[in-house]
Amino acid sequence: MNNPSSPPPKNSPSPARPSAPAGPATGMNKEQSTELLVDLLHAQRQISSLSQEATELKASLARRSHQMTVLQRVAEILAATPKVAQVAGVVLDVFVQEFGAKKCIVWILEDSGSTYLPRAGYGLPRAEWSQLQLPAPNPFPIAPLLLFQDQWLEPATHGGLLDPLTGPEAPGLYFVPFENQLLLMGFAIIGLEPGRILESDENTLTILQRQVAVSIYNAWLFRDLAEQRDVLRTQTGELEKANAALLEADRFRSEFLALTSHELRTPLTGILGFTRLVMDGLYESDEDMRQMLADSYASGKHLLELLNDILDLAKIESGRMQIDLEPRSLAGLLDEAKSIVAAYPRKPGVELIWPEELVDIPEVMVDEGRLKQVLLNLVSNALKFTKVGSVRVVVERGIGEVSIHVVDTGIGVSPETQAHLFQKFVQAEGGHAREYGGTGLGLVICKHLMEMMNGTVQLSSEGEGKGTTLTISMPIS
Repeated sequence: MNNPSSPPPKNSPSPARPSAPAGPATGMNKEQSTELLVDLLHAQRQISSLSQEATELKASLARRSHQMTVLQRVAEILAATPKVAQVAGVVLDVFVQEFGAKKCIVWILEDSGSTYLPRAGYGLPRAEWSQLQLPAPNPFPIAPLLLFQDQWLEPATHGGLLDPLTGPEAPGLYFVPFENQLLLMGFAIIGLEPGRILESDENTLTILQRQVAVSIYNAWLFRDLAEQRDVLRTQTGELEKANAALLEADRFRSEFLALTSHELRTPLTGILGFTRLVMDGLYESDEDMRQMLADSYASGKHLLELLNDILDLAKIESGRMQIDLEPRSLAGLLDEAKSIVAAYPRKPGVELIWPEELVDIPEVMVDEGRLKQVLLNLVSNALKFTKVGSVRVVVERGIGEVSIHVVDTGIGVSPETQAHLFQKFVQAEGGHAREYGGTGLGLVICKHLMEMMNGTVQLSSEGEGKGTTLTISMPIS
């Protein structure tokens, strides 16, 4: 046990001493603490400010990214849109959905380039915005305006014309042009609050303006190409039809030449043959000689008729056929034709029925000689193509015209042939033409002569074996 009075051990701690009062060093620590606190508060404000800026940048970046996505989608849609009305509808949706337009109208330059037509609208009744047409090339001629630059429009610019686009929710009007190759293809006017278009939106607007302008221009080109394609297709079709018609006409002409040579040779051979027999005295009696001369005369008359048909058609096609229109009575003309037709050959048993005394039939404006030629041709054809039954001539008065019907019970005409019967040489097609003879020019000449006399000729038949009705009509004098 240690002695209390003995000195403490050498290595034992010294007894605690009372704390001395704080000196000048302790005061410096407080100042540093205050400065540190101020720095911390300043840094906190900077961090808060940077955080807010970062949030705003993030939102701006998100909006920019969204706008780029929208522009890409719009570009895809516009690339597949060949019509200006669809282009206007697409850009209208962008202004409404992405820029918050309360009211908006999109104008597109029309084809003639003299007017901007409203193609799409929002926030107004269609009946109202569709009437707002604007002149081109300057839609606002009463005030100077930089047409190729988007800007806010002052009321003095449009003179109150666009007041329907303004209102409490959209007090300002923003002009968005669509320019391509120094041509204002169209524009949009948006009803917005001033300041609604942000600086970050300007690049998006610029890209959208270019896309829309190019799309409108491409739509024009596409439409022009489509119209040219349709025109070429139509012209190609017409050329094909014309070529087919030329080939058909060439075929008819070739057959006509071959048949006409035969038709001309036949009566000519008869004339020469009968004349040689008479010259050589190869007949048994005077009656035989007269019969040979009569046959030769008939052949010569038939040959003259064939040549007259060819000459008449040549005159008609060259425009040298003369027509003298005068008021004429049908009664006398029909009497003259009846005496001529009575001598026409016809099959035994075929009855020729001629109209009786004409009552209340006025005079007609015709060339008497040419009308008689047409009537005789129709009756001759009817007699030639009728084996049994009758050929009937009927006169009928209509409204402002008189018609003569030649009705037969002959071989009839098929529907296919009826469509081509008034074409040149169509009878040279074969079939009945070769059985009955003829050049196929008679009806063609009749058609042209009646048209030159301001009349018509028509054919109707229920088909082969069911007879035919030929009708000529001429105006009352």
